Amino acid sequence: MAGCAVYTPWIPRGKDNLIATLDVVDISEATVTVRVWTKNSQTAGDGADAKTAISISSNAVERRSATWYDACKEWVRYKITVTGSAGDWVLFRMLDPIWFDTETA
Repeated sequence: MAGCAVYTPWIPRGKDNLIATLDVVDISEATVTVRVWTKNSQTAGDGADAKTAISISSNAVERRSATWYDACKEWVRYKITVTGSAGDWVLFRMLDPIWFDTETA
């Protein structure tokens, strides 16, 4: 399997910053990677990668989180990619996003 990618539905941005958490429940030899995509409501198309240097990746049963600071526009969704060999699989879920504002002095 070279890789299979799916996009989740769009959700509205909650605050300035996002903490996303991947919860891998069970997995064979696959690797699952999550990236955040974003766009404004007036923009057509698939959106763009919020920050190309940030992602969540796992090949084990675990929870992993990442934080996107000031990266999200009006709409947000996840791009989830699974890579591995034929017959590899993963059972996972994305936990509810945590939104928070940037602190100002």
